[in-house]
Amino acid sequence: NNNNNNNNNEKALHVVYINTSLETKAVSHATMPTIACTSSNVLQTILQASAQVGPDLVVYYGPDTYMGHNLIAMLDGILGGDNNDNLAWTDHDVATKLHPQHTRESLKTLRNALRVFPQGNCIVHHMFGQGVVDNVKEHYKDAYVCAHLEVPGEMFGIALEHSLRDEGVVGSTSDILTFIKAKVKQAVLDNDDTANKDTKKKPLKFILGTEAGMVTSIVQSVQDILEQASSSSSSHDTLVEIVFPVASEAISQVNDNNKNSVDDGTMNLAIVPGVPGGEGCSTSGGCATCPFMKMNDVDALHNVLDMVLQSGHDNNNAVLQSHLPPNRMQGKYINGVSAMELGSEPILHMRHFMQNKVLPDVLYNKYSIEIQQQQQQQAAIIQEIQHNSNNTSAVVAAAT
Repeated sequence: NNNNNNNNNEKALHVVYINTSLETKAVSHATMPTIACTSSNVLQTILQASAQVGPDLVVYYGPDTYMGHNLIAMLDGILGGDNNDNLAWTDHDVATKLHPQHTRESLKTLRNALRVFPQGNCIVHHMFGQGVVDNVKEHYKDAYVCAHLEVPGEMFGIALEHSLRDEGVVGSTSDILTFIKAKVKQAVLDNDDTANKDTKKKPLKFILGTEAGMVTSIVQSVQDILEQASSSSSSHDTLVEIVFPVASEAISQVNDNNKNSVDDGTMNLAIVPGVPGGEGCSTSGGCATCPFMKMNDVDALHNVLDMVLQSGHDNNNAVLQSHLPPNRMQGKYINGVSAMELGSEPILHMRHFMQNKVLPDVLYNKYSIEIQQQQQQQAAIIQEIQHNSNNTSAVVAAAT
């Protein structure tokens, strides 16, 4: 809300996650200039905005709350906060690894100008609770730790600390995949070097702090790299472990006679992934599977395509119409502007940024226009106060 701003002339930008509703984007854009973002481009968005608009820009971020707090934690880590001065980046690091127009000082200014909304987070990433964190700290000290930007604080903090030592990564799903593939490829090259034979048997371990559906694509990518290495080298023996940590609530005991039981020769352990109650994933660290992502499968896509191809039938048209998202915005206006148009603009601004690496002029110019209007309103108010004050003085003088 602009009424909460400490300065009416404040240059403000709202960076809002792409997964928020169109209505959220519309209300925000009607209040202040707004640009959408993804987990892949959010950091570059706020860095470019700060560089382009100036050091007096205030960035409001959210939802997602976890991602916003993690952005602050990331900047603190880069600047050497929380007694991590030995890991702090230099001006050269900032310019080469983050943004060419930024320095440590400008990052500090941006970090202090970043405002995170207190509500709104992803229900899946909320599942990485204390049990998972303790498990990672105790049993996987030698692992690379990877965390999505929406993962809660302490899990993200572990990954962030590892990332500053190049022992992990924080970012989007694509950032995580890129990091893992690079490390595996490097390990394959190192293991092909005869000088490194003593370390060839040591497996690479990767901890994943993200949605469970990503495990398949990572495992497939790693398998492709290892298979290619095996075909080109008979001595190849790189080992990779992909670890998706879950809390104890995500493991269910079943009858020992169950066909899914595992017998290792010393004990018969029967386990079934999933929480005991069968109600879905636990909030203290369960299977972390997004129910919304799982609604999109190949069979469902085929069914929709079949109906589109046979759209001449009234029954198919009715079914297709029922799959359309709720149209709450139709016919609504905010300050005389179509709410659907307002909600779409932040997405178009993001698209422009992704294509051109700069904020669009229409968004950038909005600052000067709004600030000019605010200054004019302030000047009119001051003039009215002075006018009233002069009239009061004249009346008092006449009375005396």
